[in-house]
Amino acid sequence: MRQTEAEFQRAVVELAQLRGWLVAHFRPAMMRDGRLRTPVAADGAGFPDLVLAKAGVGVLYVELKVGQNSTSRAQRRWHETLDGAGAEVHVWRPRDWPHIERALARRPSSAACAS
Repeated sequence: MRQTEAEFQRAVVELAQLRGWLVAHFRPAMMRDGRLRTPVAADGAGFPDLVLAKAGVGVLYVELKVGQNSTSRAQRRWHETLDGAGAEVHVWRPRDWPHIERALARRPSSAACAS
């Protein structure tokens, strides 16, 4: 059975929270015409699905995709800009689960704990 993006997202968020990450996700709202839209302003279109932060470890910007879905031009612009600014950016798919588990298993560095 193929996992939906919502199911995949729930699994990632649950694992992240179990591992001590704070997770931000901005949910879409139902419009009067029945379409879902995520209200954003300025350059918000294409912003990654999740922002995960863990003290002493870092901040991850994560786009989630299932099936053959690819990133949009706006999403690629955000990814390239965040990456160019030194941020850690990922596009995760269900098949990446072992990598996701490793990324979310990171512990604070000893230098970060000492400060």
